[in-house]
Amino acid sequence: MKILLGLTEIRQKFGALRFQHGLASISAVLKRAGYADISLAAFAEEPDAEAWRGRLKSFEPNVVAFYSTAEQFPYVRKLIEQVPPGIFIICGGPHTSCFPSCIETVPRLDAVCIGEGEYPMLDLVKALESGRDHTHIQNLWVRHNGQIIKNPCRPFIENLDELPYEDYELFNVQKSIDQYGMSQLRFLTSRSCPFECTYCSNKQISKSQPGKYVRFRSAAHVLGELKQLRDKYRFDEIFFDDDIFMMNKGIMDEFCTRYPAEIGKPFVFCGRVEVCRPEMLARLKQAGGRRIDFGLESGNEELRRAVLKRRMTNQQIIEATRMAKAAGLQVKTLNMVGLPDETLEKHMDTVRLNREIRPDVVGTFVFFPYPGTELHDYCVAKKYCTPMEDIPSGYVSRRQSVLNMPSFPKEQIERCFRLFPFRVFGTYAPLKALGYAIIYSSYGETILNATKKYRKVLRKVLKGF
Repeated sequence: MKILLGLTEIRQKFGALRFQHGLASISAVLKRAGYADISLAAFAEEPDAEAWRGRLKSFEPNVVAFYSTAEQFPYVRKLIEQVPPGIFIICGGPHTSCFPSCIETVPRLDAVCIGEGEYPMLDLVKALESGRDHTHIQNLWVRHNGQIIKNPCRPFIENLDELPYEDYELFNVQKSIDQYGMSQLRFLTSRSCPFECTYCSNKQISKSQPGKYVRFRSAAHVLGELKQLRDKYRFDEIFFDDDIFMMNKGIMDEFCTRYPAEIGKPFVFCGRVEVCRPEMLARLKQAGGRRIDFGLESGNEELRRAVLKRRMTNQQIIEATRMAKAAGLQVKTLNMVGLPDETLEKHMDTVRLNREIRPDVVGTFVFFPYPGTELHDYCVAKKYCTPMEDIPSGYVSRRQSVLNMPSFPKEQIERCFRLFPFRVFGTYAPLKALGYAIIYSSYGETILNATKKYRKVLRKVLKGF
């Protein structure tokens, strides 16, 4: 049984990450079960149809399995349409979990997976290999005799420690680590988020399977995998991809006690304003934490509360960032522009809040209405967009808006996106403001690639950059 896993990261802000945790975990589970003939087809640029067909012909897969987000699904669809008959095609990821009816728009797509894909994929491969019925596998919607069979979902995986370590070898991980000169390894210690923000897929996915949604790996499991990765790859620090890092106090205590001696590399992690406490931040700093990333999204309290369902106040945000700085951590804020019902003045509230916080780093993203989320339906109801079953030609993820709002036109949204870091840092860090203006330009990715040899020097001069 030969399995080809597909990953598209095309026209994304600042380019491809070149790694995906879900595919790495699925590959590890399949290999543990004896399915060793697994390959990856990764696309950072729009695929050449002839080259793709050549890859299929040379590898001769029995199954092709794609991971997809909503923005990437149009590219996945094009790849699917090129796959010859006789090869089983399945797609998973946030898009199919939130919007499984996408299978109806792609006749060549045999199945979609809802929720966690490790065991559904293993069951599918076993069934196809043995010639058994594959149409009633939990978590899968399967095309059969012109009909879509919609199977119920199994519970979420309760014990994450039962899963094998992710298959990093499936990817060119060293290239991913080295890109842009950041020397960061991406790693995951938990799954899911307990909050229900209207723009995020977590809320919808949490309802897709029974059982506990937010789960944690043990400190021993995390540290065991990190030791293996430290011995295999060259990297200076770890970027923990968890939505909110170390929410379980018992696991955090053991992790912070053991991490300095057993791993000892600095790390970056994401926090949530409402759950931050001084003692927690101090422990993570002492263990090796370098920077904490906070999701602000909007500096307008009414918009954030009523539209995004994020109920923290601006004062709570300011206090949490001050706590982090007091603990010795650098602070990054994550911000969105072009939100439903936003205006230029409401966006400037986000600028003003960031100026008060004085973060070391900012991240800015243009809002996208993901199908299946509450905010997608809100945008459709308000006629800001049509149902997002496709995206405009040439669309660049997180850089461009797909909403039509008279109060905040697309051109103004995209200008605010480009100017946001300059507007924030221009008041207190002009050199950093200039650096951001350059990388947020249309030539930003090219410049990042060209300067990656000097990134360590730049990060010392522009702290946190």
